[in-house]
Amino acid sequence: EQVIFQNPDNLNEFIRRGIVSPEKCTLVNGSGVDIGRYAWAPLPDGNPTFLTIGRLLGEKGFREYAQAARIVKARYPNAIFQLLGPEDPSLDGIPLTEVQTWHDQGILNYLGSASDVSPYLQACHIYVLPSYHEGMPRTVLEAMAIGRAILTTDVPGCRETTVNGDNGYLVPKANAQALAKRMTWFIEHGDQWGRMGKRSRELAEEKYDVHKVNAQLMEIMGL
Repeated sequence: EQVIFQNPDNLNEFIRRGIVSPEKCTLVNGSGVDIGRYAWAPLPDGNPTFLTIGRLLGEKGFREYAQAARIVKARYPNAIFQLLGPEDPSLDGIPLTEVQTWHDQGILNYLGSASDVSPYLQACHIYVLPSYHEGMPRTVLEAMAIGRAILTTDVPGCRETTVNGDNGYLVPKANAQALAKRMTWFIEHGDQWGRMGKRSRELAEEKYDVHKVNAQLMEIMGL
């Protein structure tokens, strides 16, 4: 039998700890993304708009996102920071009252939750995921397929999606200052958004197309 991993960090950790032998390990590019459903969309007009999506959890880095937004808005008050995602009852959950405070203070726009994230991805310029760890972040793959530059953290799962300076940038996790600095860079380099977004789409097609990933999984499972 084979053990299937979605990122090399987790695979190497399991081998290092002796949980599984190397010959039983297989790596796939996450669970893939439907590049037809998440079709490339041109960048919208309007003020620089950052979007992050996920369940309201501390480990998604949303508190750092809010801190970074506060820092950036002091210099670029027209920048827009959006947060989309449902409440989460787990211990790491961020209370809705805390998120509402960020919203009321004008730091970010809390958009509630949605079953279809496509319109929100299409309406943003830069997709941000400041997560502490992921298997393979689905929302990043969806944002890449739609053709958006990515700003995410240099952690397992996330770092596989983004090549620094190519389709986006990686920053250290749990670091609002680094996040704010790179957000500022994006605001000041609007001429790079289109190029980076195009590369995101190309990477989604090359590596993360769900049909390619599924074919790989079927082959591994001998189906």
